[in-house]
Amino acid sequence: MAITATVTRAFTYATGVDISAANLNQLGEPTVTIDEGNVNITGGTISGLSSPIAIADGGTGSANAGAARTALGVGTLGTQASNAIAVTGGTISGTLMTLKSYAVAGVPSASPAGQMIYVTDGNAGAATVAVSDGSAWKVVALGATIST
Repeated sequence: MAITATVTRAFTYATGVDISAANLNQLGEPTVTIDEGNVNITGGTISGLSSPIAIADGGTGSANAGAARTALGVGTLGTQASNAIAVTGGTISGTLMTLKSYAVAGVPSASPAGQMIYVTDGNAGAATVAVSDGSAWKVVALGATIST
């Protein structure tokens, strides 16, 4: 026999079953109905929801991590390790970029093409920016110092 009850603070429902060691099993497993319009959860865990918590209510509106990232507009960049980010589209703007700095003796492999580094002594001993063509690092002339 299942018991259905609406839970109200400070109120105890009668079951019609005497509470004694012999009768406890007659209570069965209670089913509790909670008015979802007035729920406040602090601490603990939430599980067994029949539908995901909506974005407007602080959830993701999704039942798994991939769908949550999609619902929240998080692309593949959101799942990459901080030391291995690959930006494959869009624009980087409004921020300073710092190139990885090397001395000529320690530059990495020039493959694949399109890499860019700062070389402290790569232009006849002077600092330069270098771009990889896939097999070698090519000097990018820095030119004159900026002035106002």
